Amino acid sequence: MIKRVVISALAGALMVVSTGCADECVDPFDCLNDEGAPAQGREWACVDNKCEQRDIQPPSGDDAGTETDAGTDAGTETDAGTDAGTETDAGTDAGTMTVDKGGACTASAECMAGLRCEGAAGARTCQPLHIAVTASLNNGAGPIEAVAVLAESGATAIELSEGAGPSRFPRWNTDGTAVSFVEEETAGAPALVSRAIPPVAGQKTPLTTAGTAGTEDFRHLEWEPSSSVTWVKKAGTSISGIYAIPSAGGAVEELSPNGGFPSWKNAQTFAFSAKGVGLQTRTIGGAAQAVTGGETGEQPKYNRVNDFLLYLASTESDTFSGGEQQPLYELFTLPATGATATQPASPIARRSEPTPVTTGEVKSFITAHTWSPDGTYVTYVRAFYYDPTLPTAPAIICGNTGAECGTQAGPNVYLQRTNPENGQAVGDPILVATNATLPAVSPDGHFVAYIQGQRLYMRRINPTDWSLGEPAVLTPATMRVQTNLGDDHRPRWQPR
Repeated sequence: MIKRVVISALAGALMVVSTGCADECVDPFDCLNDEGAPAQGREWACVDNKCEQRDIQPPSGDDAGTETDAGTDAGTETDAGTDAGTETDAGTDAGTMTVDKGGACTASAECMAGLRCEGAAGARTCQPLHIAVTASLNNGAGPIEAVAVLAESGATAIELSEGAGPSRFPRWNTDGTAVSFVEEETAGAPALVSRAIPPVAGQKTPLTTAGTAGTEDFRHLEWEPSSSVTWVKKAGTSISGIYAIPSAGGAVEELSPNGGFPSWKNAQTFAFSAKGVGLQTRTIGGAAQAVTGGETGEQPKYNRVNDFLLYLASTESDTFSGGEQQPLYELFTLPATGATATQPASPIARRSEPTPVTTGEVKSFITAHTWSPDGTYVTYVRAFYYDPTLPTAPAIICGNTGAECGTQAGPNVYLQRTNPENGQAVGDPILVATNATLPAVSPDGHFVAYIQGQRLYMRRINPTDWSLGEPAVLTPATMRVQTNLGDDHRPRWQPR
């Protein structure tokens, strides 16, 4: 078997903000994920951030890659067809979340899990939440589009842009009545716009253009719970510097001259990370504050209830595709105000102990992390990879050709319970899905969505015994949900 150099599309989520990311590919697995299998005797290469097919070259050394590929395509899984709006609520919200799909309501707190109260005054009913993603339509032949999909099986996706060019990165406002996204009516000229949900034909609100904002694209885009739409500036290979524009209109404002991955606590305060500095918080109008204990932290996620940060940190790296050194992350929590003697940084998920195989070891790292809204659990991806003994051979994510991992799947989604009082892990992690990535928790905390085989899935979480419902597929096989830019492509649930 010919060994092919492959690293997961998770790499897009692992890049530190100063290194930059590409729009089409970071590594060969991006191409495999977005373009499908290459021609016979050919393999994908990512050259100057573009996917190219090349002839497979013979290995330069002894190739022990004789095992068959253990990776199965989770995208072929049958639809379990669970409707979020029709299951009984197993939660602890006594006196709330009692109205089923289609029932009359006055506020979303009355609706069952996975639903929100919608409609005109006097005629409001509980309806399924939407999940916004970036997807390629028509079996990959169509354009890349920002879409909103109902969180129930068999629902039709809403294309958010009416322009002829591509669109991407949909983000909700605080009350779930509008979505901002990037669109290109003119190729290579991104603009930031917003639309009401449900959309009205011909109506959108222009916010700013890339030229006006002084950026090549709007990366690490965020909106709720802020009143401003926030992004990180892209200039060539650099992605650094946090900017915002009021959603009601106004001038572009610089929030930080460096850093990225902004995560909002409320309308005024956010956390972010910057290379060489680590975790920081800032309230608009004030100076940035370094988070004690988070000096090596990256990609913080702010929990809005208990004021803890969930973040990645790495002390080691490994050589993956293209000879690049990739950080090997672990997951921690830390009070946003900084570590104390009683509440230091708490490990949530560490790298697993290496498992020896004939020609190397199977190892792992953590990525794609996020909170449940109330801080009672987190979800993340543990990415398993094969590290060959041959010094010049790069590491390969399990499930790909050349990765001698046996039956071990590559990126797997996990749920880990946490104590909201101290941020510490409680019990063992729960496997949500294999060969999956980019988990996202519903605003009521009862569902986790994720991307598996380029399709959007979700599972119900029973907080009474932490059991999981059957997977439900939300997107058709003709729609390929994007993952290659990591957290930029994470599914985003509509707020309740």
